[in-house]
Amino acid sequence: FDDALAHFVRIARILRTPRCSALLVGVGGSGRQSLTRLAAYVNGCTTAQVTITKSYNVTNLLEDFKPLYLQAGVKNKGVAFIFTDKEIKDEGFLEYINIFLNTGELPNLFARDEVDAILGEVGLAFEQQMPKGTEPTAANLWAFFLNRVRSHLHLVLCFSPVGDKFRNRARMFPGLINGCTVDWYLPWPQVALEEVAQSMIGRFEIDVGPEV
Repeated sequence: FDDALAHFVRIARILRTPRCSALLVGVGGSGRQSLTRLAAYVNGCTTAQVTITKSYNVTNLLEDFKPLYLQAGVKNKGVAFIFTDKEIKDEGFLEYINIFLNTGELPNLFARDEVDAILGEVGLAFEQQMPKGTEPTAANLWAFFLNRVRSHLHLVLCFSPVGDKFRNRARMFPGLINGCTVDWYLPWPQVALEEVAQSMIGRFEIDVGPEV
């Protein structure tokens, strides 16, 4: 229906825009994750989401970021990282999300040997895309890698406005607002409710017996 289509178009435009992330604000079940996966498929992006366990911590979150960096920065492919407020086991998670939204670089994410491997993999693309005469120094190669990451790695934050947590997090981590395009999922309009009901039970035959 039109309401879902409008949200889908907004998300698709965000995923198609370099260095753009989304903050989808609405209650659970409003279709934020489903529309994001559909928009990512249409744009040729892969989707990723963390799997929360009892022992999941900041170290695990950073480990989950590594393949996303490689996908976006080395393979030069779009990635939509879906992150919901139910996956925030530690408020420290939002500190790293905030850092990424502001700078695109997470501190000490890769070890020295991993950095060297990345620089070697992006060397050919650097020579092909950068102006002639640009020296392939370690600093230039790393900046080239980070630029690709910022262009192709899109965070899609699915948060609920219910309660005080959303307001407090927006105040403590301004990147959640400043670094994202915000899309509010308002209550479904009457037309949307009618269309969903029609599609689900419109052809359902009801046998009405004689009135007593």
